[in-house]
Amino acid sequence: MTETPDSPVTADSSLDEELPIGPGASFTFLYYFSTAAFITALFTARTLGVGIMTPLPVEFAMAGGAIGSALGVIFNRSSTLTMPVTSPKKFRQEVTRVLGEMGYSLQATEGSVSRYQKANASRFFAGDIYVQPRPDATIFVSRASNIRTLKRRLSP
Repeated sequence: MTETPDSPVTADSSLDEELPIGPGASFTFLYYFSTAAFITALFTARTLGVGIMTPLPVEFAMAGGAIGSALGVIFNRSSTLTMPVTSPKKFRQEVTRVLGEMGYSLQATEGSVSRYQKANASRFFAGDIYVQPRPDATIFVSRASNIRTLKRRLSP
């Protein structure tokens, strides 16, 4: 936590560990748009036997990029979820159970931040889930699709 001249630090210093933020909607959109557009342009040009810079592959590339980027933003942008906690021990057990059902297991803990990961090669496609318990809430950071699943399964 940073201290400003106007506000003295009153929070617990053990909560200063940084949660990874990950790429937001803008970066995710650009990444998926450029990747999908490039692949679509190559595929269209190769399939139709025309040059890649002719109008038809470029038009298909724009459409493919728009669809790919929309799906990327919906499912793969980083998102944060803060859940209020009344009983930390019970909630921690529930989180462990839900993450286990989703196929995640604890991989590392740095300070108060725990990193959960899927096993084997699926971890490269599923993304990590970072969990930081606080006195009155727990913060989760992961892909939007994982956050939606956690919110649905952990909500009362």
